[in-house]
Amino acid sequence: MAKGRWVCGLPMAVLVCGCVSGNPSIQVESTRELGPLQFLGAIRGRDGGYSAGFRGRSVWVFGDTVLEWEAQDGARWRSSTWCWTRDLNAADSLADLSEPVDEKGAPGEFLPFTTDEAEFNRLHFRNDLPDDQFARWALWPGPVAVDPKSGEALVFYSKLLCRRGEWSFTPIGYSLALWTHPDRTPVRPVVRAGDAEPTLLFPKNDVVLGQAALVVEDRLYAYGVRSQGLSWPCILGRVRFSQALHRDAWEFYSGSSGWVKDWKRGQEIMQAAPMLSVHWNPYLRSYLATYSDPLQNTISMRTATEPEGPWSPAIRVFEGMAPPDKRRWNYCGMAHGELAREKGKIEYLHYHRETGFLMGEIRLVELRFK
Repeated sequence: MAKGRWVCGLPMAVLVCGCVSGNPSIQVESTRELGPLQFLGAIRGRDGGYSAGFRGRSVWVFGDTVLEWEAQDGARWRSSTWCWTRDLNAADSLADLSEPVDEKGAPGEFLPFTTDEAEFNRLHFRNDLPDDQFARWALWPGPVAVDPKSGEALVFYSKLLCRRGEWSFTPIGYSLALWTHPDRTPVRPVVRAGDAEPTLLFPKNDVVLGQAALVVEDRLYAYGVRSQGLSWPCILGRVRFSQALHRDAWEFYSGSSGWVKDWKRGQEIMQAAPMLSVHWNPYLRSYLATYSDPLQNTISMRTATEPEGPWSPAIRVFEGMAPPDKRRWNYCGMAHGELAREKGKIEYLHYHRETGFLMGEIRLVELRFK
């Protein structure tokens, strides 16, 4: 494994625990900062960082990605990018993070725009336009779910209309892209032929879904988190993996009523964050939910013996390095189940830390359970 690609921090020891009836407790022996992921020189900053084990690789997908120099097409901004490595031992960092680049060493878009979306961005995503004309379509990738039978993956994503100014984006809907192999570009299939947004499985005013996902046997489970002020309630949908691109095949957990077709009857199963990860941890013998605490620099975890819960109370397991600007906070905290060691006794997490104007780093953390 290549050395010297990370800036390593000092280990931090903590001991926390918590449980709910039937759930194992979370007891953390130690955490250790492994430093920021080392990306291409063209990458000024990127956020997100969902990952999955996909055909022998750990693949990572990111949202808005700012470039240090112009790409071959003249752009300095991507709404989705990705990288991968065959190094699945993160104990001394991840080596050889690779991604496809153009002749100028810059990445292209991970999720492809339609012809109409690309033309809209060409006309409206220009700094010389006034605020009322400036706009762009963005496709932000979410969790990557791999079918254990076919080996193919589905990538959750959101489509947004973004305007000039911080937080000036409007979600249009949510959907799934089909990714057959890491060496091929994902495809955004038409799932609503004839609609204004034919590629969106969950269009505007439908359910918000895809902030976390996991596969259990032949079922795909997707967690949906919708903001209610500073509250982030989470609901759960599920579908047979083979039927995931059929909207009417989805059902939602409604507590005592079981699984129902109407998402509006979905029961809140926990409070979480806009981005989180959920995966099975054999060491804890439970599902493990991991997320950044909103407006904090900390990461919390919950456990449950079933995807729908009941979920344990949130336990803060780690506090990251604060951003230089005290008005900012870390986010995108998630775990990476494909990197876990010793049957899940050791987990690897990440969080995004802003370091300057349109700059940031994805920092890796090793967490060891007691």
